[in-house]
Amino acid sequence: MEQQLIELIKSVPELMDTAQVCSDIRLPNYYVAGGAITQLIWNDLLTCKPLDKVKDFDIVYFDNTNARSELWYESTVASKLSHRIAVDVKNQAKVHEWYPQKFGQVIPPYEKVEQGISSWLSAFAIGFKLNKHGEPEIFSANGLEDAFNMKVRPNKIAMTETSYLKMTKSFKERWPSISVEPWD
Repeated sequence: MEQQLIELIKSVPELMDTAQVCSDIRLPNYYVAGGAITQLIWNDLLTCKPLDKVKDFDIVYFDNTNARSELWYESTVASKLSHRIAVDVKNQAKVHEWYPQKFGQVIPPYEKVEQGISSWLSAFAIGFKLNKHGEPEIFSANGLEDAFNMKVRPNKIAMTETSYLKMTKSFKERWPSISVEPWD
């Protein structure tokens, strides 16, 4: 599955361009991650266009020095891209500050970017960055099975039932064939 995902990513110039820009500007400890990667897999399984229904590319990084702001990185990345897909850049060192308001759960500060990705729903806890040879390198906190099986499971540690139901309702509207496990 990992090699299949690498080939899918390499076949999408917008994803490769985004990762290359992140590397070029030296975005610290970055991954292009989350929804766009999972949706790429789902679109492939459903024989849709690779970026069908993808709203934006989530880019996560880790920098507890605050050398530059999320907004600076987001605008810099966006200005250098050769495509017009929006990017949403989040510093995982700061997530604990806004997470309770958005998801109703208090979380401890993360110590590395992979902790942030690991806290997502298992089908979405996937990211990639480019290695020193310019090739995609995958991080998947819980493996790739849920994404490739189009299965969404709750993460009761990282979110409330209300947040989960809202998210999965949106997923189900866009990809009716996914399987959504109940909260209980």
